[in-house]
Amino acid sequence: MTDRHESALYWALSLLLITAATLARYWFVVSGQLNLAPDEAQYWDWSRTLQWSYYSKGPLIAFINYVGTAFLGATELGVRAGAMVGALIMQVAVLGWIGIYLKRIRTAFWTLVVLNTTMLFMAGGLLMTTDNPLLVCWLLGMICLSVTVDKGHLAAFIMLGLFLTLGITAKYTMVLFIPLALAAAFWIGRKQEMPALFWPRLLKTLGIGGLAGMLPIVIWNATNGWVGIKHVLYRGAMAGDKAKVFFELKNFPEYLGSQLGVVTPWWFVFLFIGAWLVGRQLLKRSDEPTFPWLSRPVGIILTVFFWPVWLFFLFWSLHTKVEANWSATAYPAGIMLAALAVERFTHRDPRPKWRFAWPALGAVVFILLHLQGFIPFDSPKNPVHRLMGWQDLGAQVAKAREELGGEETVFVFGSEYGVTAELGFYVPGQKRAFCLAGGRKMNQYDLWPGPDSGMQNAVFVYRGEKDKVSDRVLPLFESVDEPRVVVTAHGKRTGQTFTIFLCRGYKGVWPEQEGGSF
Repeated sequence: MTDRHESALYWALSLLLITAATLARYWFVVSGQLNLAPDEAQYWDWSRTLQWSYYSKGPLIAFINYVGTAFLGATELGVRAGAMVGALIMQVAVLGWIGIYLKRIRTAFWTLVVLNTTMLFMAGGLLMTTDNPLLVCWLLGMICLSVTVDKGHLAAFIMLGLFLTLGITAKYTMVLFIPLALAAAFWIGRKQEMPALFWPRLLKTLGIGGLAGMLPIVIWNATNGWVGIKHVLYRGAMAGDKAKVFFELKNFPEYLGSQLGVVTPWWFVFLFIGAWLVGRQLLKRSDEPTFPWLSRPVGIILTVFFWPVWLFFLFWSLHTKVEANWSATAYPAGIMLAALAVERFTHRDPRPKWRFAWPALGAVVFILLHLQGFIPFDSPKNPVHRLMGWQDLGAQVAKAREELGGEETVFVFGSEYGVTAELGFYVPGQKRAFCLAGGRKMNQYDLWPGPDSGMQNAVFVYRGEKDKVSDRVLPLFESVDEPRVVVTAHGKRTGQTFTIFLCRGYKGVWPEQEGGSF
């Protein structure tokens, strides 16, 4: 096969892969296989009250949901449209950068294969969480940085600053981009003359972009008791009781295992093979480069944007519990490193017998993930079980609300923020639900007003089975009915179990959250 024909083949395969993956995501969402996750519902609820920032995240996720639901309605499709668009942007960006700018369409194809069969990116293309816009901005920022190093175009600096700003408003982790960009540029500049005005422009870009991203977050925190900053410090064990324990081994194995799941085990192996090969080439540990076409600046950017982030969270797991997705920003560079190793393994001579086994495994995982609604595994141990039954719960709560007088005089509240957000989305009418204060960590609902004092009754929902109502609920009402245990349905499958309490005679006083748990 000639180079021209091979190029045409990989262009066709790349475009086909992007189209097929996008259509699969759209079908998954419109088929209603899984209801919104609690965080998805919460971010949608934020979009109904646009603010400079929110308790646990910046404002970008709320604005994306606002736009999506403005066009497609307050539906699962309207909420998850942002995730599908974000996934499409990342794929097109990979194709444009590697396939067109770097002129390596075969590498671009394998990068798309890895991206679309990696758990982090597959889930990120279906669920509208803050990881999606964060990864979009991180990837586009990396691409812009490579162009500034190569060409020094002013437009690339402007776009880099824009993506840095947006990324910070998506998730605070984007702040790590600033020192990584400086480190990569310094390493590249040691043996390469940088474009004219590169350093003044880069410093201004990172400074202005960082300040612009943090400004709305700081303004909001300054007027809300700095609760968002406190939340980050507490979650990262940099404040509170957890900060007193510096070294704790028990969380390390769980975190390391979670990274195998986030990337999928075989791509995890290829990732480190690729990282080692690129690192060896950069350090000139081999007389003949493994990837002759890979420029030194691109190799440095991939290395710098993977290793420090990945190792930082790995070592941080020795201090406290680190969630699996906290290291997400390591993987835009990571999947490209994995793709380099896959391409080398697949196309070397003689051709390995099992060269298509790993893409085939990835395709199986992709198919299984997009058929969750048809896999008969209803146990709570199923990772997606918490996304089942919310719509049925909303219908059950609506019936209970009618018993008490209807939505004009009855409000709905939950025991935790996730339940509250799901009630706000799935109870017909989509009126704002409320979150019972006390006995938990603070959340966004504590910063918004409670129910109107003119309300007469309420429906309280607790996740799981409960034989009696919380002592925090009893003082708020004249009486509370006996518990009603509801086992929800999700199509033909069994959903989650909840307990509903009908609360009568609201006294008009809503409690405030007490304590300093963030």
